[in-house]
Amino acid sequence: MYKKNNLEVLNRTRNNLAWIYYYEEKNNERFKTLKQIVDDAGKDKYTFNAIIDFSILEAKRGDFYSGLHRLNIELAKNKEVEKEIKLRAILIYIYSKKYENAFTSVNQSDLNIVKQHHLKIEQKFHESNLEQNEKYDIYNNLANVYEAFNEIDVALALYEKVRKYYDDDTLNKLKAVNNIGILHAKQQKYSKANNCFQEVINKSTDIEQIATAYNNWGYFLQTNSSSSKIPYFQKAIHIILEENQTDFTIPSLDQIKKSGYEQEILVYLVDLAYHYVEAYKEEKKKHYLLKAKEIAYRVDELVSLIRYESNAEQSKLFWIEKGVNTYMLAVEVCYFLNSPEEAFYFMEKNKALLLLENIKTLQAKLALDIPKEIQDREYKLHYELLTLERLFQEQSSNKLIKQKYSSKNKEFQQFIDSVESEYPKYVKTKQKIETVTLNEVIANTISKEEVFVSYILNENHGFGIFCTSNEKLLFKLNNVIQLQSDLVLLKQLMKQRFMDKVAKADFNRISNSVFQSLFPFKDALSKLKNKKIIIVPDDALLSLPFEALLTSHSEDFSKHYLVNFSEISYLQSFSVFEKIKQKINHPQKKIMAIVPYQFENNSLPELLGSKEMMHTLERYKKSDVFEENQATKENFYNFSNEYEIIHLNTHAGIDNITRTPWIAFRNKKLTLDELYGIENEASLVILDACKTNDGVFVSGEGILSLSRGFFYNGSKSVLASIWNVNQKAGNTIIKTFYDELEQKKSKSKSLQNAKIKYLQEHKFSEALPYYWASFTLTGSTSSLEISKGITFETILIIVFIFILLVYIWSKKSNKFSKK
Repeated sequence: MYKKNNLEVLNRTRNNLAWIYYYEEKNNERFKTLKQIVDDAGKDKYTFNAIIDFSILEAKRGDFYSGLHRLNIELAKNKEVEKEIKLRAILIYIYSKKYENAFTSVNQSDLNIVKQHHLKIEQKFHESNLEQNEKYDIYNNLANVYEAFNEIDVALALYEKVRKYYDDDTLNKLKAVNNIGILHAKQQKYSKANNCFQEVINKSTDIEQIATAYNNWGYFLQTNSSSSKIPYFQKAIHIILEENQTDFTIPSLDQIKKSGYEQEILVYLVDLAYHYVEAYKEEKKKHYLLKAKEIAYRVDELVSLIRYESNAEQSKLFWIEKGVNTYMLAVEVCYFLNSPEEAFYFMEKNKALLLLENIKTLQAKLALDIPKEIQDREYKLHYELLTLERLFQEQSSNKLIKQKYSSKNKEFQQFIDSVESEYPKYVKTKQKIETVTLNEVIANTISKEEVFVSYILNENHGFGIFCTSNEKLLFKLNNVIQLQSDLVLLKQLMKQRFMDKVAKADFNRISNSVFQSLFPFKDALSKLKNKKIIIVPDDALLSLPFEALLTSHSEDFSKHYLVNFSEISYLQSFSVFEKIKQKINHPQKKIMAIVPYQFENNSLPELLGSKEMMHTLERYKKSDVFEENQATKENFYNFSNEYEIIHLNTHAGIDNITRTPWIAFRNKKLTLDELYGIENEASLVILDACKTNDGVFVSGEGILSLSRGFFYNGSKSVLASIWNVNQKAGNTIIKTFYDELEQKKSKSKSLQNAKIKYLQEHKFSEALPYYWASFTLTGSTSSLEISKGITFETILIIVFIFILLVYIWSKKSNKFSKK
């Protein structure tokens, strides 16, 4: 009661305490104190200031999107010009913080949002009582963002503005000078750049500025010797850790965390590791590789820590993406050291970590026996809030959107508070993740009949690991730039319904060339023949059906596709697969088929060609076909968790604005964000629709597709399409797939046989990959028990035979009695 009635007094005291912690450099204590103020959600000025300071601290810790979310909520509620400008300024600062490092990929929508905030600040700044220097702080942050988007001239003009304005303020001036030096280096004006870095080193008293200047100086130093650059990065790390030792040692995670400069040190370490590897290539001294590997493990620890401490999913994705180049570098080091076990570790850390974490968190929540309606409510509210937040970021001046966003956030917070009071463990189920080792995979997953190949790939480099039960082979992908170009052309050719002579010749050449590039080791085909291949793809390989690769040059494609020699399945990662296997499903029924045929949305064409095939599913025991008016989003939501097999025969696509995948029902579309909130008990999900394996690609995480949503919810395996499915060919393959499953064959063998049978029965253009190769199987390949029940037609036949036999018997009986 005291807290409720005297919250402003309490917040003033907390605010003073937070400032004391700031001056004493006790960042953790300051963070906790500010969080207390924010969590109590007061309406006083101390709460407003705490929201700003807390969001800045979150950004410095790497949880950018939690800060952005909190500030957007406050902006939606705010009605004062001065507060609005402050909030927009800090929003720009957080985007600046996100983009200040060179190895961050850019998102064009972020730049559009930042430009909107800048425009509003310029329009309203004169209405406020804010100091002019606050505007120039904004310019400095804006320049960081423009620089990241390679708008060098705009960024340079803003930095020069800042430098001139702060001519008498050394530290603020030198902040701009450091950045100007980087832009000069990018323009290859290296002498000017070096002058800027040296000016910072000679005049600054700020350790971060000096350390960054040394790092920049070393990075852009014009020399052919990588080893001569190394001392600059080492010096940067020593300075920011305030160490005076002469011999360089790689700092511990604890040292880095205590420094409060985790993100800055991360950049220095990555630059140092890269130059260690380059020095090895130049001098062939093994100790450079060992140092680079040690740094790679430290960077992995640091990125994992920042990601774990982040609360927003987008922040986690950001830090997963940050680790990608380091993991590629680490695998390259392992390749030089011939260490497939360590290479496998870094390759697993490069794949679907957020999916792994989400599955583990969901399983932890399910173990608490929370009522399903509470979990459903949370996902529904969270989805609605995310949708409104996207709209508000794009239209922050729209009063209606502003009001809806603020109101929905309040509703969501009230719900979470009520759940936390009743189930305190539910909202604290954040889970640390573990990856499986190569030896564990070989021991637990790979049999004598199985092999696997895992890839790591980017625009310039690529590696793979090929494993059998008794062989581990770490290999390099050669000429990756050409491979990437070939993959683009190959996938275009695979999607063609017809090929002329030129196209066929191109496909023949490129498909076999890609096969040889992806399996570059000796006797590759003999090692793959009659084997079950598990493929863990990456980057451009995520949307490639390996089954359609030609194993040799031949004009008769049908006999030389890889599908003829091997049954193939895919995984996001072995670590994700191990976690999926841990969930025990208990479905009550066998097959749920949903097939709308026609849609209330007139832009979606009819699917009447599927009727015959879908009606065959009714013959299986414990199966239900939801068609026509029953094929609704609501029925899927209410009943899908009762079935072992979920079969959706419909349309799918990606929203042009949000880039979110969706799948259509009779009355409505279901988005990926909504799908995350629908638990299921399925051993197999068949997404019998166009491009259901398509989505936004996130480096280091994979494709955010509908398939991913089903795995998140508990599915063991998903059969999905890479491109638009030909309805007739797709129905033929799926029907055969069911026939093969009925014979208790594995899912991967059933799909292989269905595709081979299709190829045997179709010639010419109909045997091209477009018609048969789109469907791929991801996840568990184990067999399923399905069997047909007695159909109405069968009953009629039995009744007829019975009547006929009775009639014959009665005839014979009459003859016998007469005798």
